[in-house]
Amino acid sequence: MGSSFEVLNKILEGEHIAIAQYQACIDALAAGPFRNHLTALLTDHKNHATRLAYYIQTNGGHVREGAGLMDSIVNWKNRIGRLAEAKPEEILEHLYTGEDKGLARAEQFAEQSLTSAEKEVLEPILAEEHDHLKQLQKIKEGLFYH
Repeated sequence: MGSSFEVLNKILEGEHIAIAQYQACIDALAAGPFRNHLTALLTDHKNHATRLAYYIQTNGGHVREGAGLMDSIVNWKNRIGRLAEAKPEEILEHLYTGEDKGLARAEQFAEQSLTSAEKEVLEPILAEEHDHLKQLQKIKEGLFYH
């Protein structure tokens, strides 16, 4: 894939896509426990993006901004724009699928292209993302809302 910074920027892009997805889903929901739980997960993704950008910048890289990232976010916003009519179960499935695919991609990129020190930086982020999947699964099972 290229340099470590390219890989980290790709993972950062995934965090920004997750932020856009969660925000759109939250905006489509009425106030309540489900919306509050998704807001907590959104906050995690924002923190992940901040940590990744900080690491890239403080280690001599440049955070990639511009067309690639914005095109991806616009693309996702168009896909999730229909969420206003979606049922909570559909929103949940959409987020779970996105989280699962994004995590798998990030882990694959990290394994193939990053040094052990860079993987160490990613480790707590990826652990939280695994936790997101567990939380979303529990919500799917009806443990957090109804």
